[in-house]
Amino acid sequence: MSSRANLFQVVTFATDPLHGNPAFVLSGARDVSDAALMAACTILDTDVVAVVDDASNGVTPLRFFTSKGPHGGAGHATLAAAHVALHDGAAKRAVTFHTANGDRAAQLDGTRIAVDFPVMPGASVDRITDIAAALGVRPNETLVAPFGYVAIYDDPDVIADMRPDLDRVAGFDRTAVIATAPGRDGADIVIRVFAPNVGLPEDPVCGTAHRIIVPYWAERMGKKRIHSRQLSPRGGDLFCEDKGETIVIGGESRLVIDGTIRLPDR
Repeated sequence: MSSRANLFQVVTFATDPLHGNPAFVLSGARDVSDAALMAACTILDTDVVAVVDDASNGVTPLRFFTSKGPHGGAGHATLAAAHVALHDGAAKRAVTFHTANGDRAAQLDGTRIAVDFPVMPGASVDRITDIAAALGVRPNETLVAPFGYVAIYDDPDVIADMRPDLDRVAGFDRTAVIATAPGRDGADIVIRVFAPNVGLPEDPVCGTAHRIIVPYWAERMGKKRIHSRQLSPRGGDLFCEDKGETIVIGGESRLVIDGTIRLPDR
């Protein structure tokens, strides 16, 4: 016997399936056990799956699972879930998700999907020497936030050419080390994110990091709207807005896989 759910793979922050950050989304899984949803991560060989449940009273429940259990959520997976919810044939322009970490408003902004997230401001910290050893280039300043450390540079080419020592990066007491600088080629800023502690030597495109760096760059540049380009091998573009207590993170998205997954009863 097996449980069945609708399966989607959506690439986020890009239009080309070979770029951006892909995420798996399940729907029609209300009666599927948590253990089976955890197994979906193993079957699909993915870090996290987003599970979109049926809307009730104008709110759509959104859950996340890793192979080890329920998860608080991920930025790219939330945007992928919004793509599924907003392209279900109902001609909706917005959806409100209810997640374990609070409600998330998602809306179509032209061809992009934009999602509101709470800000995660970084605080100045003196880790310049440690981060220079880990990333191979000395930053001008460093910040810390619950998600990770941020290294600020002046030259986008430094970010593009960076070859970090991932063993040193893994020695920090946070999920990620984020490197960022002013942008080039039409982008306001550039960014790379290294997170070997959670199995991501380099995050393809990281929404969460922008909850930290957008307020920093918005204040430094004197502008609320920030176009960020992730310089990972896959790459991606994020269109963000600093709204004070919230950060809007948006981008293009494309459906890549649409089918059914059969999960073991557990």
